[in-house]
Amino acid sequence: MPVMIRKESGEMEEFDPEKVRRAILRSGASEVLVSEILGEIDGKLYDGISTREIFRIVHRLLHRKKPSLASRYDLKGAIMRLGPEGFAFETYIGEILRDYEYKTKLRQFIRGRCVEHEIDVIAEDPNGKRSIIECKYHNAKGIYSGLKVALYTHARFLDIIKGFKDGRCEHFDEVWLVTNTRFSPHAIQYAKCKGLKLLGWRYPPEDTLENRIESKGLYPITILHSIDRRSRNRFFDADLILAKDLIRHDFNDLLGKTHLKENKLREILTEAKNFYED
Repeated sequence: MPVMIRKESGEMEEFDPEKVRRAILRSGASEVLVSEILGEIDGKLYDGISTREIFRIVHRLLHRKKPSLASRYDLKGAIMRLGPEGFAFETYIGEILRDYEYKTKLRQFIRGRCVEHEIDVIAEDPNGKRSIIECKYHNAKGIYSGLKVALYTHARFLDIIKGFKDGRCEHFDEVWLVTNTRFSPHAIQYAKCKGLKLLGWRYPPEDTLENRIESKGLYPITILHSIDRRSRNRFFDADLILAKDLIRHDFNDLLGKTHLKENKLREILTEAKNFYED
């Protein structure tokens, strides 16, 4: 008999070990370790178990065997710990795009035909294509970015296009909607119809947000377990949001920028180095 599991949305579906296998592999685990973990969780499953509980079981097993893998496995949680507000997520998206050779500006005001718009990120790719980017941040699982935000984002772009025609602002080629969760089917349908570029969790399938992060190691500092709220905010104030940036800086430089206690900073930097060396 197949085990039925409860998704974040409340829907029930048959447990698919292949989904768990792929998620563990993305953390960097070997095939041998993945098989070992799948064998251990098999006996812990029961009808009605939530996807959140399955995540906790896998995360606990990974942490016991190799803590750095557990951190990578919790990428979605690490992004949600950037909040509660969306400003850090906007900055994080800007940093990701910069690593992909985009020129970016954050939180800019652009005059459309009807009103002035505050744009989360302006990005220009290496070929000169210019985009406005709306970032929709959620700090809880199970929340979709739906049709309403897609409509709103596209409407702003249309007003800015008309503003350019009136000589009120610069020209932009396209508009993006970026989220740290999933898009609703209606949002995807509308975006395809209107040419709205979507980037989010598991979307688009060939170039997802998590793929962009994992392929270049662009993890947020909140991927590190030693980062508490106080140290997170100190790093944000110092314009440091990528975990790999921590190991690029001199210790005394970081100490001066963050004003953290020496032992706490050493703990964080040690974890960051181990995270990228594993």
